[in-house]
Amino acid sequence: MNRLVRIALEVIVVLALLGGVYWYYVLDGAVPEASSVQLDINAWRELVRDDAAQLPTDIRVEFVGRDLIPFAAVEAGGAFEPYTMARTAFQVNGAVGSVVIDSGMDQALAESLQREGQREYDPAAYKRVIAAMGSAVRVAVTHEHPDHIGGVARFPVPERLTERLAITAPQLEGLRAVATDGAVPPALANVKPIDLSAPQRIAPGVVMIPAEGHSPGSVMFYVRAWGGRELLFVGDVAWALSNIRKPAVRPRLLQDFFMTPAEQRSKVAEQVRALHNLSKAEPALIIVPSHDNSYIEQLITAGVMRQRFLVEAP
Repeated sequence: MNRLVRIALEVIVVLALLGGVYWYYVLDGAVPEASSVQLDINAWRELVRDDAAQLPTDIRVEFVGRDLIPFAAVEAGGAFEPYTMARTAFQVNGAVGSVVIDSGMDQALAESLQREGQREYDPAAYKRVIAAMGSAVRVAVTHEHPDHIGGVARFPVPERLTERLAITAPQLEGLRAVATDGAVPPALANVKPIDLSAPQRIAPGVVMIPAEGHSPGSVMFYVRAWGGRELLFVGDVAWALSNIRKPAVRPRLLQDFFMTPAEQRSKVAEQVRALHNLSKAEPALIIVPSHDNSYIEQLITAGVMRQRFLVEAP
């Protein structure tokens, strides 16, 4: 074998190895053909069966902020084109009061987490979220990452949340990473966490569902609204509805090296498959990823939810 041929073969081997690494960490978003995750919507319906007279009548969203990130970070194998990532909180209103799902984050947290030059932040929206939390029947979060639990960790009068907060043990533990100077106020540290070994009704028409994977404390929320409309808030199990429709997960590069702790890919992949199957079996179910700005704006246009919380900030 002459020297040029040997060099050519070595180059081919190196390129093949690099290509394999690139495929593994960036392009491969495959989910399993079958899933062990049980998303039993009939069981959720049964949990709220007696809530007919108190079902939520109004669902609202606040855009506390937005980021521009590459879509390839949202969906493995996706295009390297800008994707608007919404930073949201939701308010579910009914006869007995409101349930706030996710609490946003204050400006200091936003500036430390969002990419400079690719972000926007709405302090007025965050103030409305905080005001709504102070009078809500229930306050809950989809998981313990700062843009979802920050408003809980830094709530100005934590004693007011004590009886309202529906939080799991991993989420409670996650407060420490977000609280100012790492000091969780005693009023929050002493809250008794929910035992979420199975889906649990937390308010009329609202069911909290365990979904560990994106984070140890990840959960989803099923909402049955007045008139039979059903929604499933999936938090960050998927960042875009396309993850579920395709289905495909985030790239390993992001899961393994940019998330703390690392996302449990196998669990998330099974959840995405289960959500895909559920969406096929229940086409009327409205699945809401927390960060899909374009899709949430479509839901606003369609009248499924409205922008701006009912409670005004002082």
